[in-house]
Amino acid sequence: MSDETFKLPRLYTENNLMDKGVIALDVGQAHYLHNVLRRKEGASVRVFNGKDGEWLGTLQGLKKKSGNIALEKQLIVQPAHTKRVHLLFAPIKKNRMDWMIEKAVELGATDFHPILTQNTEVRKIKQERITSQIFEAVEQCERLEIPTLHAVKKLETILNDWPKDTEILACLERYEGLPLQNNYKDVALLIGPEGGFTTEEKNKISQKATSITLGNQILRSETAALKALSIINS
Repeated sequence: MSDETFKLPRLYTENNLMDKGVIALDVGQAHYLHNVLRRKEGASVRVFNGKDGEWLGTLQGLKKKSGNIALEKQLIVQPAHTKRVHLLFAPIKKNRMDWMIEKAVELGATDFHPILTQNTEVRKIKQERITSQIFEAVEQCERLEIPTLHAVKKLETILNDWPKDTEILACLERYEGLPLQNNYKDVALLIGPEGGFTTEEKNKISQKATSITLGNQILRSETAALKALSIINS
């Protein structure tokens, strides 16, 4: 791809992408292109859907609330299956969680699993809002795979139901653990809430997961998540 192509707007669509195909813009996309970016008929854009790679297209019939994209050619082939990196995290306060979700997408998290622990302060999340954040982050960082947001579950349920073929690495503060490495395939990272896991929870976690350490410092939840992701995907 040329430097100029990288500068083109990049949009997610749920439509299938194929040679000579035409897809419709949703109202938000049309508004963004027409009113915010001031794009005109025939302007080029990039489109992806998480399964058919990335495509170059041109705008047709663009109006304030509608328009189409005529697909011209595939720019990037959808990559083969990559390793799954699950982030198991206790929801935290809004601004800090927004930042964590955005950066976790950029750092390669493939699955987000909100969990409820004894010290979890935020007990409810807005699934639609976080899903929207995930899509926005994917568009911005030029990933082709769309991370999955899973339903909120209790920590005990996650531990009991977790598939045995994907190891859970638990980042436990003030607990003896192994240094985190980057030689895993499919893996899950378990991050505690503000205030950390209780002693009872740590004992349960130690029976189901591998305890790892991120160093001597006590990190905030979002910092621990991003440090762990950085190491796993380095």
